[in-house]
Amino acid sequence: MSPDSLADIVMHPCGTAGHVPFGGHVAKDLPMGRYPRRMSTPSPGSKRQKPARPRRRAPGQVRELLLEAAEEAFARHGYQYTSTKQIADRAGVAEVLLFRHLGSKAELFREAIVEPMIVALGQFAQQWFGYDRPHTPDQPVREFVAVLFDTLSRRRGSALALTAASHYSRDVVEDAAAPLAEVLQAVEQVVVQEAARFGHQGLIPPITARVAVGSVLSAAVFHNWLLGREGVEVPDGRVAGELETLMKHGVRHRPEPGSAARY
Repeated sequence: MSPDSLADIVMHPCGTAGHVPFGGHVAKDLPMGRYPRRMSTPSPGSKRQKPARPRRRAPGQVRELLLEAAEEAFARHGYQYTSTKQIADRAGVAEVLLFRHLGSKAELFREAIVEPMIVALGQFAQQWFGYDRPHTPDQPVREFVAVLFDTLSRRRGSALALTAASHYSRDVVEDAAAPLAEVLQAVEQVVVQEAARFGHQGLIPPITARVAVGSVLSAAVFHNWLLGREGVEVPDGRVAGELETLMKHGVRHRPEPGSAARY
């Protein structure tokens, strides 16, 4: 090869000036995509590192994430318009884990939405049923309203989802009916006990207990609708106090049995 030909290759490789293809280096002003990069080879004693696996969550943590995500989703979209996939995505877990840990959408709704109210009522009934220490007739009423109203007020969106869910899914009602009925019967037993202790007459305990629960539920859920318009702002404590007063006087000041209307 003549010196002129060699100079031409050096100066114009592939029609581009400034590149040295034989053991030289690539000029900085040339596009690199035209030439393959050298691959580094591991040394004989080195081991290739495997990509780190994501840490597996504990079952309890997965369940907690799903319940928190379900409460948020049900409160925002209601039962009808919330899917299990939405809940799983919000929790950051696979949808299959939702069914593995909680079984169904209805069961998830019961644990995330219905369970807090059942727990609150159950704690009240457990504390007061069989309570034999000296106390005034106002004390159980005050605690009943305070515990239930506080629980529902902190979960207004969830409580609203609870009131609407029965219209859209029979599964929800059937799944939550048994534990809710059980705790309502426990509250009813407290009503019977306290009425006998303080001589309250004219009560119909199954109705009295359930109307009391319904009154607190509706006041907590519809607080903004009832009291939040036209500049009327009433704190939760005032609402709870009014509920307590209505219940105390509604229980005490009743006609004698026989003169009251029977249902």
